[in-house]
Amino acid sequence: MPSLTRPARRYLFHAALLTFGLAISGLFYNLLLVELGYDRRGIRLPLIGETPLLGMLNSLPVLAAALGSLPIWWAVQRIGLGLALIAGALLHAAALLGVALWPAPAPLLLCAALSGPASVLFQVSAAPFMMRHSRPAERDTLFALNGALIIGAAGLGNLIGGPFPGLAAGILGLPAGAPAYRATFAVAATLVALAILPLLLPAEPAGAPRPAEPAPISASALLRAAFGAWPFILSPLLISFGAALLIPFLNLYFRQRYDASDTALGIIFAAIGVATGTATLLGPWLSRRLGRIGSVVLTQALAIPCLLLLGMAPTLWLAVTVALARGALMNLAIPIYDAYAMERTPEAARPVVIGLIKGAFSTGYIIGPTVSAIVQQRYGFGPLFVATACLYACAVVANTLLFLRPRRR
Repeated sequence: MPSLTRPARRYLFHAALLTFGLAISGLFYNLLLVELGYDRRGIRLPLIGETPLLGMLNSLPVLAAALGSLPIWWAVQRIGLGLALIAGALLHAAALLGVALWPAPAPLLLCAALSGPASVLFQVSAAPFMMRHSRPAERDTLFALNGALIIGAAGLGNLIGGPFPGLAAGILGLPAGAPAYRATFAVAATLVALAILPLLLPAEPAGAPRPAEPAPISASALLRAAFGAWPFILSPLLISFGAALLIPFLNLYFRQRYDASDTALGIIFAAIGVATGTATLLGPWLSRRLGRIGSVVLTQALAIPCLLLLGMAPTLWLAVTVALARGALMNLAIPIYDAYAMERTPEAARPVVIGLIKGAFSTGYIIGPTVSAIVQQRYGFGPLFVATACLYACAVVANTLLFLRPRRR
């Protein structure tokens, strides 16, 4: 970190603290919904009919993010990357506080919708911010360090957050279950709000030159950038449809199949985060030997058999072992993929392109959790593991055909 610029270091602290707070809430979100009985309740939607409320609450953030993406991209160009990061953290904190204070269906739906634009603000600002405040020679290292810190902070949040409901029940005299989970969400909201503090500090010493702001991109240039980014979008899109079927419900999978406790879930997801974050630091080393896209293809291909083994593991310890390997391999090269896309995009268009990439990573979550909830009710988790593995395999093939084979030729 000493070679990184001051704004880059401040951003890393912001991202780590933000992720730490969000990980604590994410660990218990579906468990809170189940405690409230929302896994057995539905919501009637026009043209669709009765839809499981559990799936809808997981899908709504992505739907809201998709609907708000264009105005958010436009706003980020006007208010600046730093203010956009601050606004995203404050929206996240408000959504978490709402879950803690008002766990009725309507407020929960509103908070879920609010968290979507909050995520978009972070996603479209983080990579361009790192590009602006880094030199080409350190870019792979910065992106890899960012990925490792985010994943590591998520793992630490899971580890420390695992005992929170029990502590809340003991210290505050709350009943176990939903009240203790709600208190945990209040703590998470406070931590997420504190994540803005590093960004409020001076970015550079007094008198230091500031990077020039790029000219706002025109509507026609925005459309050209969006159409030109389609090769970078296909693989994330396939991965998102696969991940949305399974990843949001891994905590329920470990609870239902192996009867894992809250504390055990915290330890499991912390271990997955540590393994994934550590592996992410190997990204620059791997990209120097295999190339950026070669690293992506290899690691994601190796993650697929681990995913299938996770669905067949007879014991908790074996399931956790293959989950560690799957998480590390699947996410190792994502920061390198982002850097690869950013270097091939004009600076003014970077928020748009990274927004499309991150949006593609999220698109499957619009319908995936709802489909998953229906499949879980009728058939269990087995079909979800197979479907996710197939979609991951299609993503590996897409990256090979679009990037790897043309480079070799």
